Amino acid sequence: MRVAVDGIYFGLLPGRGPEELIRLAVDVGADGLNWPYHADYGADNPEPIARAIADAGLAVVSLAMTPHLSAVPGSEAAFRESLARCLSAAAVFNTRVIDCWPALPKDVAKEQAQAVLAANLDALAPAAAAAGRVLSFEFEPGATIERYGEAGAFVAPFGPAAALTADTYHIIRIGDDLAQAATALGPTIGILHFSGSHRGEPGSEGDRCDYAAFLRAACRAGYAGDIVLQYEPPEDAVGSLKRAIALTREVIREVGLT
Repeated sequence: MRVAVDGIYFGLLPGRGPEELIRLAVDVGADGLNWPYHADYGADNPEPIARAIADAGLAVVSLAMTPHLSAVPGSEAAFRESLARCLSAAAVFNTRVIDCWPALPKDVAKEQAQAVLAANLDALAPAAAAAGRVLSFEFEPGATIERYGEAGAFVAPFGPAAALTADTYHIIRIGDDLAQAATALGPTIGILHFSGSHRGEPGSEGDRCDYAAFLRAACRAGYAGDIVLQYEPPEDAVGSLKRAIALTREVIREVGLT
């Protein structure tokens, strides 16, 4: 089980480009990255970036889709075209998981956004399955899909190519139990995100997440993927990520995965 740095929170920052993100992951001892599918990060020409990541001894555990158009009415063609390109890039990066955030557009009813997302999944899940990829949608309060029960029921009709990104912060802040959520979702989880209950460094002061219970429940229910550290970067990102990686690896050992 690999521990990865999130490239959305730790990469898409002023003054930090692909080289700096790769160097950060190496410096903190990560196994890989959640790599942004973004023009500035090789979306249009992924081969050189993929070589640089591999040369650094890192893996791309998931590819994070941008922009966030999966549930936006009127953007179906743009999203499907972008995702088709992302599927090709995923082959170059040798990653199975494409991570999508189904943002709920302003002034759009949740039911309408869900209908758009369902239509996009219906159109794209077969191509993703044929390519051996998983489209993993993050559920959170205020998004197009919000709670784990709703999210699991939403993706179920689209087969194994439709999955869910389970983030500890989003689950706990809506009031749900981490272990119960992981048990219910199990093999429908595309990728796990570790983040403090305060959206800060996992294990730091005030964090209420029981990561071991969460991971143990997910694995017992069939999850066999990786963990991405996604949280608000503090001023000392290197020191924070080193601590978060050490905590996550200790959790992995506690659960008995090494």
